Amino acid sequence: MSTTEAGTAPATPVGKEPSRGPSTLKRLDTSKLLGASITFAAFLFVFLIYTIWLGDKFTNTDARALDIHQNAPVLLLGLAVLVTLIAGQFDLSVASMATLSTFLVVGLKLNQDWPFALVLLACIAVGIVGGAVNGFLVVKLRVNTFIATLGTGGVFLGLSAVYSKGTQIVGGAGASELPSWFSGSDSLGALSTKFPSVLIWIGLAVAAVMVFLRIREMRPPAVEARRWDAFGIGAVVVLAAILFVLGLSDWVSSVSWTIGVLAIIALIMWLLLDYTTFGRYLRATGSNAKAATLAGVNPGKETFKAFVIGGVLAALAGILLGANQGTAAPGAATSFLLPAFAAAFLSTVILSTGRFHVWGTLIGGVFLIWVSQGLIVGGVPFTWTEVVNGLVLILAVAFSSVFKRRTT
Repeated sequence: MSTTEAGTAPATPVGKEPSRGPSTLKRLDTSKLLGASITFAAFLFVFLIYTIWLGDKFTNTDARALDIHQNAPVLLLGLAVLVTLIAGQFDLSVASMATLSTFLVVGLKLNQDWPFALVLLACIAVGIVGGAVNGFLVVKLRVNTFIATLGTGGVFLGLSAVYSKGTQIVGGAGASELPSWFSGSDSLGALSTKFPSVLIWIGLAVAAVMVFLRIREMRPPAVEARRWDAFGIGAVVVLAAILFVLGLSDWVSSVSWTIGVLAIIALIMWLLLDYTTFGRYLRATGSNAKAATLAGVNPGKETFKAFVIGGVLAALAGILLGANQGTAAPGAATSFLLPAFAAAFLSTVILSTGRFHVWGTLIGGVFLIWVSQGLIVGGVPFTWTEVVNGLVLILAVAFSSVFKRRTT
């Protein structure tokens, strides 16, 4: 007869500790949370170094808000390329479309004296047509997306040069003027015109809830739901406390109307891509077009829509650029293409593990701008900006590829 009775666990061998399962820290290390946060933390570490190195020259709230204000068209172009990237396509024409839109929003009023409401509608219509042409070439004619959008980008840029006769368009004696609410002092394009603070605080409250829900989605299976929720609430509270220490109220009061408009457009795009059938179909198309077809999705239709939305966002970026500058210059937005793609690809490694998303694009774009500005404030020539943008784009794509391989 066995010395171990039935139903009784065998004794633990002498000198060997009983297994207690993986520790909480170990479970966190293997969770999505760490992978989604490592790039975000790396940027924060860079900004900490900038703060120690440059002090108030870098941490000045007004200066950093000015960076976002001036680069709002770049961030909007980041959202434009994001839509087509989700569909698995590249749109290289968005910067040229933004340049054309800038010339139209300034020129149609200053030179042709169109009613400004009609000017805005014309710019958006041009964005729709441009996006539709891209969609037709890629979806219907099956032209390679790089070739198609590179070609249409050349056409858009050429049309802006034809319209302006290759010169800059500025207001002057005898010319019509842009509406005072659109450009100039105390206008949409002025940093001094502030967005209503109450709306920003409401938006931040909603953002805190969304961060908590995002953390909840990342719960490792081995961690209890209540314990993970407590961790999520604690993380949001700690983050809020840090933001208040860093002068959150000053940041809120520094938000201009340009930044506010950018945030509103981003909110609309987030709702569209994450909470509608179109967004789900678009992600299914970019993930696996054949599987999406078998599930009843029409990948061509969704891709066409993505190009049209990208064209509209690019046109809006040109409108914002015209509001900020009050003039239109040849190639006004052509240099925005690289940082726009860098911002979009950073979204796959900021608060994400390989997934393109709206808020990661904005956060990544802002962080990229601040990295470059910190170097400039520190005395590095501004000509290094493109080098930084290129390196960040390479690293973002590399990290995104690594995360995708680990999750597949």
